Amino acid sequence: MKPALPIAIAFLSAAVPFAAAAGVSLEGTIGSQRLGVTRAPGDGEPLVPMGDYGAALLLHGGPLVLGFAAQGTFTRGDLTRYDASALAGLGTDIALLRLELLGEVGVLNLRSRADLDAAAAGSDSFVRFYGIRPGVSAKLPVLPFRLGVWGLARWGLPGAGGVAYGLLGRIAMDF
Repeated sequence: MKPALPIAIAFLSAAVPFAAAAGVSLEGTIGSQRLGVTRAPGDGEPLVPMGDYGAALLLHGGPLVLGFAAQGTFTRGDLTRYDASALAGLGTDIALLRLELLGEVGVLNLRSRADLDAAAAGSDSFVRFYGIRPGVSAKLPVLPFRLGVWGLARWGLPGAGGVAYGLLGRIAMDF
């Protein structure tokens, strides 16, 4: 038996339950500094701005979550730069709450679609980061919306000297 066949069988056996329980969330995010929150709740540590506004697309399949996110920084209404990341992790719904813990790998300070293509192709001219993104959201009764927050812990950010913490407000629509 060729090695590709057992891998394909394992992938398909995992994909069927994932697809059967699949759902999609499209969400908008807003940086904590836009909400007037500049310090971490509870300990007062300063939060690093992680973009003004952003969006995420998440695919939920059972406890697995896969997705993409981008956060942009705007100056006088114009997008000056953005960060993009791939997300993967675990999520679960408990009554009206959704709890998620995602890992992320991303690229900073992109300015155009060409920059994103170059970074995806492996160009070394961009700053890469990795991190974790714990989140909680609550389903609004009667509406298909969720409100919540993402906590961010990222490594590899310039000038951070280790881990940088951030917070994003989020509103999501589930499909």
